[in-house]
Formats: sequence, structure tokens, C-alpha cells
Amino acid sequence: MKSVQECLQELDIEELTDSYLAIPYIRREMAELMRKERTMTCKKVWNVFRNRIREYIGYMRTTPVETSEDPAILYVYEVLEGDIRDKYWHGLVYFSELKEKGVEAEDYSYTLCSFKQIAGFMVADTKLTQDNLLTLMTDVLYEASFCGYTEEERKKEIRDFEEACNEVEADGEGTDEENDEFCKTDYAKPEPETRSEEEIRVADAYRKTREEYSAFLRKKALRNVMDSLNLK
Repeated sequence: MKSVQECLQELDIEELTDSYLAIPYIRREMAELMRKERTMTCKKVWNVFRNRIREYIGYMRTTPVETSEDPAILYVYEVLEGDIRDKYWHGLVYFSELKEKGVEAEDYSYTLCSFKQIAGFMVADTKLTQDNLLTLMTDVLYEASFCGYTEEERKKEIRDFEEACNEVEADGEGTDEENDEFCKTDYAKPEPETRSEEEIRVADAYRKTREEYSAFLRKKALRNVMDSLNLK
């Protein structure tokens, strides 16, 4: 298996940048910047984002990686209804858990991992993963940049998040009176059900079948990861 950094180094940086900038959330960020900065032209906003992403990708391709005795493995699996790119999602499992639990191994979030850790993640050698390598690397770059494009931005966002969590914990869950008042607001009122019982039944059956099939496809992908690692 190759690391995220090795995969990023092998992919064309222009292709990676274009793929990242095509993410709908990033397009919305561009539109929001244009609304705030009336003096900036579309071309200037595009260049600002493009240069920032290129620098970010360049950093991820060259930063010293942080390795682990228990490698984290990224893999792609198919779903009935996917994320912003539809059809495919990706997961992150740890080798020790994959070895111990097999296809029952859990997926883990890595939003709060450092760039150096993420650059050192391993990429599965399964066909589905390798066939969708550009999309996978784009998703990984986006996930890694959730808290910022530099280590300084990332650390500040995480610090602010932790401080906000501490403030919530310090405030407690609110008094009974406050909770009663909230329950009376429109925010707490459930949406009125307009569907028939038959429609609800069919919709629930569809949701359950979709979830079961997606879970089956994920386990199938994990089985292929295990096979690639000669794990029984």
C-alpha cells in the first residue's frame, strides 16, 4: 500500500486542484466571498482559491509524515446514495481492528487529525479504491482542511471548538423551567405528518433496505481490503 502523501505526489496537481475546486461546498464559499467582497472579480476570487488550494496540496505532498504502529487505512466502497459525488463513499479503518473484527471493523473520522497524520494514512490496494483514487484524494483533502488550510488555522479552529464545548459543559443542560420554555417554542415542535400510513410504511421499508444494502457493500469492500492484506 502507498500513503496518502505518495498518492498525492503521483497525481497531477492541476487535476487535483480542479477536482477540489469542483466540490459544491467550495463553490459556495467562492460565491459567498464574491457577495462579501463586491470589488473582487470572479477571476480574482477564482485565483485566490486556486492559489490557496495549490499551496495546501503542495504542503500535503511534502510535509514530513507521522507514521503509526497501527496503520490507518483508507478505502472506497459503493453506496446506493452517496455524498457530494454520489455512488461512492470512503472509510478509514485501523489495521489492528480490521485484523481482530474483520468486516465488522468500525470507520473513524479524521477531521481533527493533524496534516502529518493524514499524509501518513495508507490507501488500500483494492480495485474500487484505485479506480476512484482522484475522487478519494479530493475527499481526503477536503476532510483534512475542514479546520483550515494551514496548521495554524487548524489549531486555532480546534482550540475555539474545545473552548465552546467547555463553555457548554460549564453552563450545564439548563434548568427545568428553561427546558419547559424551549419545548413551547416552534423549534421544538415536530413537523405535522402529512403522509398516509401506507406511504410511511413503504418509505420506512425503502430506508431500511437501502441501509442494509449499503452496509452489505461496505462489508464487501472491507473483505476486499482484507484479501489485499492477506487477512483471513
